[in-house]
Amino acid sequence: MRKLIVVATLFAAGCDSSHTSTAPTAFEKTSGPSVTAAASVPAQQTTFSFCPEVTPFTATIGVVVVAGNVNLLVTSITTQFTDLNHIQLPAVTLPAPVPTAQFGSDLVQARSAVTIPVNVNFGCGTTSTGTVAMSVHLTDANGVSSVTDLTVAVR
Repeated sequence: MRKLIVVATLFAAGCDSSHTSTAPTAFEKTSGPSVTAAASVPAQQTTFSFCPEVTPFTATIGVVVVAGNVNLLVTSITTQFTDLNHIQLPAVTLPAPVPTAQFGSDLVQARSAVTIPVNVNFGCGTTSTGTVAMSVHLTDANGVSSVTDLTVAVR
C-alpha cells in the first residue's frame, strides 16, 4: 500500500497544472545589409559659381543604409556624374573618416537604418541633367566587406 501512495504522489506531482509550458522558439531569419537611394533627384543651382572651385549645380542624394544583424561601418562612398551628352566628370571618393565629418557617424547600428546625405557637385563643362553612379563600401562588425552600386538620375 505504501508503494501505491508513493507512486500516486509522484504521478500527481508530475501532472501539476501549475507548470508552464513554452512554445518552441522560432529563429529569426538572418538579414544582411541593404543600401538604397531615390531613383531621381533634382539639380539645384548654386547661388554663386566660379568653376572649378564652386560648381554651378549640386544634387543631394539621400543614401539609406540598413544594417542587418550586425553593426556596419560605411568605409567610403564614390560618386561620378555623367551628363546627357555622355560627358563624365572624374570620380570623387569620400573615404573614412571624411564621411564622418560630412554626415555624422559612419556607424550603422545592427537592425537600424541611417540616411546619409551625399552632395554631388557638377556643371563645369557639363549640363545640369544626367546620372550619378555611386558605390557605397561597407564593412560589418565581423570584418566582411561589401560594395553596393547605385544609379541616380539627376533632373
